[in-house]
Amino acid sequence: MILDDEEDILALYGDYLSSMGHRILNTYVNAETILQDIDIERPDVYIIDYRLPGNMNGIEVAIEILKKFPLACIMFITASELLGQEISKHDIFYDKNIDVLLKPLKLEKIQNSLLNLVN
Repeated sequence: MILDDEEDILALYGDYLSSMGHRILNTYVNAETILQDIDIERPDVYIIDYRLPGNMNGIEVAIEILKKFPLACIMFITASELLGQEISKHDIFYDKNIDVLLKPLKLEKIQNSLLNLVN
C-alpha cells in the first residue's frame, strides 16, 4: 500500500515497484481512505509520505497501523529532514521495522529499503 498526496508520485512508485516484481495492493492520496482499507488485506510494507492533506500526517497514520498490526513494516518517504526526530517522540515506533527515506531519492533506494524491511 502506498500513501502519498501526489498522484504522479503514486504512479511513479507503483510503476517502478510493479516493474521490480512487487504487487501494489492499492494507492491512496489521503489518510482516511488507507485507514478504511487496512483490515481488508495486509501488505508486506506500507509506504507512507509524512505530509498529507486533511487532519492526519504520515506519523499518525503509521501509529494507527501499528496499533492494529504491531509487526507491520513501514517505509516513510518524505522531504522533511525532521521526521526521524518526530518518530522518536512516539514510543510505539520503538523497536519496530521502520525506515525513513528522504526526498529527492533514486527509485532503487525504495527497492533496497523494501527488501531490507521484509527480510
